[in-house]
Amino acid sequence: MLVLEPSPLARRLLWHAFSINTACLDEPERHKPFEKPGAHLFWVESGSGTMDVQGRQYALGPGKSSWFVNMASPRVYTPQPGQQLVKRGFRLGGPALEGWFEELGGNLQAGYVLRKPSALHKAYPEIWQIGESRAPGWEWKIHRSLDRVLGLLLEARNLTQPGRVEIPLPVARVLNAIAARPGYDWKVKQLSALAGVSYSSLRALFRASQQENIKAYVQRCRLDRARILLADERLSMKQIAEQLRFSSEFYFSHFFHRLTGLSPTQYRASLNPRKKPSRPRS
Repeated sequence: MLVLEPSPLARRLLWHAFSINTACLDEPERHKPFEKPGAHLFWVESGSGTMDVQGRQYALGPGKSSWFVNMASPRVYTPQPGQQLVKRGFRLGGPALEGWFEELGGNLQAGYVLRKPSALHKAYPEIWQIGESRAPGWEWKIHRSLDRVLGLLLEARNLTQPGRVEIPLPVARVLNAIAARPGYDWKVKQLSALAGVSYSSLRALFRASQQENIKAYVQRCRLDRARILLADERLSMKQIAEQLRFSSEFYFSHFFHRLTGLSPTQYRASLNPRKKPSRPRS
């Protein structure tokens, strides 16, 4: 196993690898939630078995398949009796990781059949060599390699060539405004004024073209921005709450917990392998 310690800059801006390893299992291997941070992207070199995660069981075996797992959930890897299950992969993180899980289905859709599994397999020695050498710019090189690897997951789900959708001009204006200030608590009436249409017209146009309501979209953008800010440990909770225009840390914490099930402090701790977050309150 090659263990890497990402810099604060890499944690905040880049895809980064926490570790690269090959595991040989002769008996079940159990992992607790938040035992390690990030995601596990892996494939099976030999043997067969199962993975149990979040109420789902996946059959594991060699071939074109790979698995992308959120390590916030407990997991059990079980080799078939009399077999050794050999799996290989990366434990990785990045400020957009939770967004990827949301778009790709997370642990409820953790299996992928890759069109080019060889591209994933070739990335293993490449990333290992980059991480072991620590040559100048090594974190940026790992970022680019992981970015290509994650693109294979998008290809497997046919998400790299979405159907052409004509976005109405009022909706385009709204999307641009939110993109310019993703942490702002936009109100629909404010956005309708920017869009130049009525409140009810904007709601209908937005839902028809984006397949979700405006409020949900605004909250998702604020949450994505919060996750990025929380990855920067130089920022205090008060500073993050202020940047996101919350009147207090309490309201920011309530917002974050309602959408993720974790407090901001617990989420930040989950990004750091040296810290273990406390259990969320029920």
